[in-house]
Amino acid sequence: MKKWFLTGGLPAAILAVFVASPTAAWAATSPNLGMAGSFAILSSTYTNTAPGTTLNGDLGYTTPPAVAATVSGTTYSPPSSKYSTAGIDQGSALSSLASQACTHTFPPGAVDLATDTTHGTVGIYAPGVYCTAASSAASIGAAGITLTGGGTFIFRVNGALTTVANSAVRLAGGASACNVFWTPTAATTLGANSTFIGTDIDASGITIGNVITWTGQALAFGGTVSTSRDTITVGTCAATPSPSPSPTAGAPSVPPTGGASAPAGLSSITIGVALLISGTLISSTVWVRRRRG
Repeated sequence: MKKWFLTGGLPAAILAVFVASPTAAWAATSPNLGMAGSFAILSSTYTNTAPGTTLNGDLGYTTPPAVAATVSGTTYSPPSSKYSTAGIDQGSALSSLASQACTHTFPPGAVDLATDTTHGTVGIYAPGVYCTAASSAASIGAAGITLTGGGTFIFRVNGALTTVANSAVRLAGGASACNVFWTPTAATTLGANSTFIGTDIDASGITIGNVITWTGQALAFGGTVSTSRDTITVGTCAATPSPSPSPTAGAPSVPPTGGASAPAGLSSITIGVALLISGTLISSTVWVRRRRG
């Protein structure tokens, strides 16, 4: 029989991860919003209570507001196929977000994201899926929060989402509004003069307080969105890449595309190891010696 022996090339720690975890976990991923991706506001009923609201994107509703907003994009209403398809795509995106495993679950009870320390540094959030416990609302206090890093941020709130007046959601370290998602199961209410970031999918309704600056989208197909002298700007987002499949033990090795030749008497194989280190796929070539026995 043939026996194979590793003789070098792959760090032991990386090999241990590969052997111990035949299928590696993946970080949070942004869903494809489809037709819903161009809407600043997508609602069934749209209410705007004062002049001065500006929507930099499309607007969709069944029932229009008494006071018109300034819309840089296109306004869609039934029987528009884009309007109805956007509603379907909103639901598909919500399902995709709900299917992703929580990377952190807050303790039971209402949580202030601005002051919580159970997830890590107070007020600072790295990419991941943040979930509140059952029937637990979330709020953003006056200190606000900072989302940092070039990944996806998902906040799954099992209750209402509120922000206080003058609060802010900020971006740092390569974070993009296109990769921030909020999915409360009860209504969203944003406090006056606050700054908000990301796509909020909430058919329970979204109330946007006076003079809000929002980079992202208010998606409430099936519900009501209310504005008052606010500015909502849809981010310019690149197409969502398809995630690579997880490496599986026993999968065929990938032929090397270059690099060192195998030493005399040795054969080479390439092992790809997916590690959740900055989302990088690390591969390495190892040399193996065949011994007959």
